[in-house]
Amino acid sequence: MTQVVQTARMGSRAAQSSPRLLGIFAGWRLEAYGYTLAACYAAIFFYLYKTGIWLLDGNGRPLRQNFAYLFSGGLAALRETTAAIYNPAEFVKIQEALIGTGQVQFRLWPYPPSFFLILVPLATLPYVTAFLTWILATLLGLVAVVLLIVRRRPAIALTLASPFTVWNVLPGYTGFLTAALLGAALLFLESFPVAAGLFIGFLTFKPQWGILIPVALVAAGQWRAFLSAVAATALLAVASIVAFGLGPWEAFPRELLAQGGLNLSVDPSGAYSGFDPRSNWQYLQTVFGLVRVLHGGTALAWLAQGVTTIGSAVIVWLVWRSPARYALKAATLSAAALLATPYAFGYDMAAIAIPIAFLARDQISCGLRKGEQSLLLVLFGVSLLCNFGPLPLEPVVVIALLCLIVRRVFYRRPGVPAVPVTADA
Repeated sequence: MTQVVQTARMGSRAAQSSPRLLGIFAGWRLEAYGYTLAACYAAIFFYLYKTGIWLLDGNGRPLRQNFAYLFSGGLAALRETTAAIYNPAEFVKIQEALIGTGQVQFRLWPYPPSFFLILVPLATLPYVTAFLTWILATLLGLVAVVLLIVRRRPAIALTLASPFTVWNVLPGYTGFLTAALLGAALLFLESFPVAAGLFIGFLTFKPQWGILIPVALVAAGQWRAFLSAVAATALLAVASIVAFGLGPWEAFPRELLAQGGLNLSVDPSGAYSGFDPRSNWQYLQTVFGLVRVLHGGTALAWLAQGVTTIGSAVIVWLVWRSPARYALKAATLSAAALLATPYAFGYDMAAIAIPIAFLARDQISCGLRKGEQSLLLVLFGVSLLCNFGPLPLEPVVVIALLCLIVRRVFYRRPGVPAVPVTADA
C-alpha cells in the first residue's frame, strides 16, 4: 500500500512538471470546435443531397458511390444470386439495375462471403434508409469505442469533427466499421481477451487490417484472444456457407487476386474498373500509393511498402514484448496497422481515431511531453488536405503519429512507472 501511495505522489509530481495544456485543448473548446465542424459537415451533406449531387440524383435514383456498390452486393445475396457477384460481367448488370447503365465504377467484388451477413439485412430496406442505417450504426459504434477508450466527453466531438468522418460519410463506405472493430478489439484485449478475439474475427471482412494483430498477440502471449479470433472467423465462414452456399467461397480468391493485381501489382489499364486507376493512386493513402504518385515503379513501391510493413511489425513486436503501458501498446498497434497495408483510401483512415484515442488516454494519465500538442495540431491540419492534394499525405501523418507514440513508450520520466503499479506490487 505504501508503494502505491508513493507511486501516486511521484506520478502527481511528474504530471505537474508536464508542459502546460494549450488553451485550444481545453475540454469546452474542443467540444465547441468539434460540434461546430460536425454541424458544418452536416449542412454541406444536406445541401449536396437537396441539389441531387449526393446519395440520390434529381430523379430520385441512387448515384454512383461506394454504398451503392455495397447495396448491390446485398441485393444479389438477398435474391440468392451471390455467386454472380464474383463474376464481373454479372456484377455490372446487378449494379446497373440500381444506378443505371454506364454508371458502374467497380466491377470486382474482393470481399469474403461472410460480409453478406451484414449486407443482406441492409438490402431489405429502402436505399436511403439503408444508407442512413449503415452510416449511423457504424459511426455510433466508432464514437462509443473512442469514448470508452478516452472516457472524456470531448472525444465525441473530435471523432465527429475528424476530416476522415467526411471522407467516410461521402461515399458511405466501410471506414467506420473497420475502425470500430479494431478499437473494440484493443479496448477489450487487456481484460476480456475472448471478446477481443471475436472482434478480431469480425474484422476479417477486410483482412489487410489484421496483418500485424497476430504479431502483437503472439508477442504478448494473448493465446485466448488468438484462438477466439480463429474460432470467430471459422464460425462466420460456416454461417456464410450455410446461408449462401460454397460457390462464393470458391470464387472469392480469384476476385481478391484480381483486385490486388488491378490496384497494386501491375500498371493497370482500367479494363476492370471502368477508369484508369493510375489517376487514383493519389487517393491510395499508403506508402505504396505515395511512391506510385511520385512516379516510382511497381517494384520500388513494393520495396518501400515491404520495408514499411516489416519495420512496423518489428516495432509492434518490441513494444508488445516491453513493459510499456497498455494504452501505448494499443496505440502502437493501431497506428502501425494503418501503415502495414498497401491498400487503404481516405475513408479507411477513420481508424486513425483509435491510436489517437489511446494516446490521449495515456497523456491524461501520465502527462504530456514537450512538443506533442503542437505536433498533433499540425497533423490535424495536414489530414484536412489528405484527399485534396496531389500527394497521399496520410502515410506521412501516420508515421509521425507512430513516432510520437513510440517516443512515449521508451521515454521514462522520473516518477512515472512503465507499468501501472497495483496494490499487489
